[in-house]
Amino acid sequence: MMCVLFSGCDSLYQYIVFPPKRIEYVLMPDSLLSKKYLDPSVYIISEDKRTISYDRKDFKVEIKYMSDYQLNTFEFPEQSVNGYYSTNPFTYGNWVDPELGFVPNKFTVFKVTVYNYTASKINFDPENAFLESERGDKFYCYGREEKSSRYLSMEAYYKKRKGTSGVDDDVFESRMGTIRRTVHYLGKPVFRNDVRDGLIVFDPLADDAGKIKLILKDFILGYDENNQPSEFTTLNFFFDRTAFEIGTVNGKDSVMRQTVSALPADAIPTGDAAIAVRTVSVTPLEQLMGPLQKYFSENTNFKTTLVKSDLSASSLKKSKILLLLNGDDQFTFLPEHEAVVAEFIKSGGFIVADVFATNESNRNWSYVNNFFGNIVDAMGGKLSISRVPSDHILYSVWKKFEVLPPVDIDLFNMQQKGDVDSKERMFEFMMGLYYENKLIGILSNRGYSISWGEFFAPEFRQGKNYSRQRELLSNIIYYATQIHKNEK
Repeated sequence: MMCVLFSGCDSLYQYIVFPPKRIEYVLMPDSLLSKKYLDPSVYIISEDKRTISYDRKDFKVEIKYMSDYQLNTFEFPEQSVNGYYSTNPFTYGNWVDPELGFVPNKFTVFKVTVYNYTASKINFDPENAFLESERGDKFYCYGREEKSSRYLSMEAYYKKRKGTSGVDDDVFESRMGTIRRTVHYLGKPVFRNDVRDGLIVFDPLADDAGKIKLILKDFILGYDENNQPSEFTTLNFFFDRTAFEIGTVNGKDSVMRQTVSALPADAIPTGDAAIAVRTVSVTPLEQLMGPLQKYFSENTNFKTTLVKSDLSASSLKKSKILLLLNGDDQFTFLPEHEAVVAEFIKSGGFIVADVFATNESNRNWSYVNNFFGNIVDAMGGKLSISRVPSDHILYSVWKKFEVLPPVDIDLFNMQQKGDVDSKERMFEFMMGLYYENKLIGILSNRGYSISWGEFFAPEFRQGKNYSRQRELLSNIIYYATQIHKNEK
């Protein structure tokens, strides 16, 4: 009976069970065209040859092509495994087109990260970006919502393809939720000491598209006295369309995300958590971290040891987790600290860096960001910094987090808590340190360390419930102990 069922369907069976090898294409920064047409003093290609940056020192724009494999495996793995109903909005997930026999490209996607180091405020309108191919194609960037887009929009794209069932409605809403979280749009300016990243999306390229030019037209460099954009520049980035077979390429796309399983619903996180704490606070460590230790003893089975670190090799020798908690007082980072932390990462260490401040002039986030940026540069393509995807196991390994825990605005940035612009400077996400494609660190400017340690007098904290912030740190620590355990 099975033979009868499959009779005449051998090719379809092969496609579904043993899909043919698919020659994929990636867009790599084109070094030859970049040298020929761009200023090498500001356009820089990373050591791993996957990222190209426009770095003017006061700000930087970083571009990386996101292959379907990268999007499915690293960014949205749980949204890419339901066949036709996969909710990854940027790819077809693992759905195989029965007529083609492989998974076609749905879009051409780039990750754009804008760093503002010292400029007053800059901005980027993704709908002023477009792609040109060697064969003459020109593609405009997709906007997010239909009503506000000048050309194409992701919402209109999916509305045209949406069925009428309840499942179709759920898939549509899930895709749009991801789009709103991850796709660039022209929002508030990127202020000094801030960073913004997101995806820009274009129609798929033909296999014979050849070399590609990505143009960011009218990148906003300044605003006038009426807060209207007044100074612009156009940035060009060249890419070479390169063929490869999935699974054979070396680098980020060939390495699966570190596997850590979520705990059962009634389980309690356990693990040996040897923690070094780097802080400029003069409060004794036992008192400073007392609230956190109390929470761990009552709600987890962590075996925690705490030592104070000055970022010397000896102070990190026995620790596997480094908490870098930074407030109003300026941290001093020296070149030897960079070398020590780089070795700590190579040896399997996990880092949690969190910045809080109570005054507007505080610049510690830029110091921390630059510190780790220098370590990234020193370690080449092995270490990178990018946003922690919203579906990462970190957010569900013990407690579930659909959104990040709130910030205690009464304590954090007390002098600017009513300033709308200041809230824009506070990330609605966490940045991640990735070593050889494993998440090995968290960088946050949301001030969660206020709720982790005793950084203010008790009367400031009276009656406040910090359980969600401590649950998040517990997730992070459990994740850190598990990846270290898996590497042994």
